[in-house]
Amino acid sequence: MVTILNHHLHGEPMEKITDDTIRKSIESTLIETFDAMLSMAVEAVDDSKATGMHEDLMVGTIHFGGEVVGVMRFNLSEAFARTVTSTMLAIEADEIKSNEEINDVIGELASIVAGNLKTEFLDAGLTCAISTPSITSGSDFKIDPADIAPPVKFTFRQEDEYVQIEFCAKEEVGTKADIVSELSSEVVLERIAGVDIETAIVNSVIDVFHTMLDMEVEAIQQVPESFAEEMRTVGSVTFAGEVDGVFNIQVNDDFGKEMTAAMLGRQVDTVESEEEVYDAIREVSNIIGGNLKSNFVDAGLSCVLSTPSITNGRDFKVSSTRVIKPARFLFSHKERVIIVEAGVKRERSAAVEKADETAEKSVPAEDVQPVVPASTDSDVDQFKNLGLVMDIPLQVTVELGRSRKRINDVLKMGPGAVVELEQMEGEPVDILINQTLIAKGFVVVEKEKYGIRISEIVSRKERMKSMR
Repeated sequence: MVTILNHHLHGEPMEKITDDTIRKSIESTLIETFDAMLSMAVEAVDDSKATGMHEDLMVGTIHFGGEVVGVMRFNLSEAFARTVTSTMLAIEADEIKSNEEINDVIGELASIVAGNLKTEFLDAGLTCAISTPSITSGSDFKIDPADIAPPVKFTFRQEDEYVQIEFCAKEEVGTKADIVSELSSEVVLERIAGVDIETAIVNSVIDVFHTMLDMEVEAIQQVPESFAEEMRTVGSVTFAGEVDGVFNIQVNDDFGKEMTAAMLGRQVDTVESEEEVYDAIREVSNIIGGNLKSNFVDAGLSCVLSTPSITNGRDFKVSSTRVIKPARFLFSHKERVIIVEAGVKRERSAAVEKADETAEKSVPAEDVQPVVPASTDSDVDQFKNLGLVMDIPLQVTVELGRSRKRINDVLKMGPGAVVELEQMEGEPVDILINQTLIAKGFVVVEKEKYGIRISEIVSRKERMKSMR
């Protein structure tokens, strides 16, 4: 079994959830997921037994925002990631068409683990959102830990392969309003489309380098032929809430030192600490990401910005899964090159599209079971962005109430008969997916169609009871 470090997740103990709860959630989720989705048996082991974790690696990173601020990293070797992908897709390893397929599978596995952790926090009364996963892969890189809390590490073995999960978090009271959404998915997408991300990025990069670093930069169309990627640093922030997105800024290490010296008002040759460089790039990525967030907020969208993360090395790539297609922006300062990537999720999932098709065919108002509109509270979606399962249709029903009748009374029913329900007028109705209670809400009528406004998400314990 994993040895749990003798500390809490940050300087002060988290008041509403324990290290043991987190450990149990991660262990049970990973073991059950590998068994159910991959038919692979994994076991929790001591960290010291892990081998092969210093070879070519893939790291799926997910950020938590809201009343829980944290980061989870899902680590495994590239070789094992390829095996997992081929197993998940039921194909041979040499049939994998691109690294995007591997990124998507690893991102989805990371999302499942993070999604269950999110549910634990929600059940403990902590409202939070998780970001779309980003994938870092390569043979020569390191990820500088975010200055949030001491990380807790969990190691799992599957035959000769290993998976490691690192997690750190702290409570951030008072940020619930930043992620609670009352907008439909259609409105969210319309408002995102109304934000000129390209102009916001270009203006913000130019302004931040000018005001903070006294450096004049300009947007360029292509990388100069003389430019070569050497040791480099990438600063990343993610958006979560009504906006799912990512912002990355990349510079070579020598330019990173120049930026740091300019920020600190020192000579370049006095910058010796890599932590000083990382902090400077964190600050720049946080400010530019924050400026982009302000554009979303001005458009009436709520979201949270993650703590900046830093990746440094010579041979690595930071990618998004296919639900986000970031655009690339290039800038130059003299002969120095700044590479920026930014993008947000702009498309609705296939599951939402199918739900809308169902809603269009909803039953008449006088029938008992209305169809729930596709727009539901994001807390219901525990496993957000799981592309491999999002096409699976689910039967969504709303139960207005129940009534017990004798067979003789049922046979006497005819047109115009009134069926009295046990549910009292004004009480919330039950929302079920595949006959499992998942939420409660109230009936609303919009454009001559019934819908349900969700008022409460049922805890996992209550969902388990309904399944029985």
